[in-house]
Amino acid sequence: MPSTSTTQKSTAMDYLAAPRSEGIVKNLMALLGFVAPEKGRLPAGAKLDTLVALTDVLGANSEMQSMVATRVLELQATRRTATPKVAATPESVIAAVKAGKISLSELKAQIKLLES
Repeated sequence: MPSTSTTQKSTAMDYLAAPRSEGIVKNLMALLGFVAPEKGRLPAGAKLDTLVALTDVLGANSEMQSMVATRVLELQATRRTATPKVAATPESVIAAVKAGKISLSELKAQIKLLES
């Protein structure tokens, strides 16, 4: 992910939020034969190189792509989804009419539909 500003200090890796307590990254790296020494760190760039290698392998293997995609969909289906929030208020609707984002006739038509 390219930086969004010249002062940005985070990397795309920051967005792969995996709680340390679950050991996801450590377990993945161990599955691939990379284990950090006692109280040490993995070799420099090992996690990034792992993502690059996974991208390359998945890009070349449609069966594996399908397997991973299916599992991701299964995991996503079990996640709690956000409750939709109502963003419009009577004031914001009036402001939208005043700003010309919706016409008064459109608003009246929608209100009429609600009343029927």
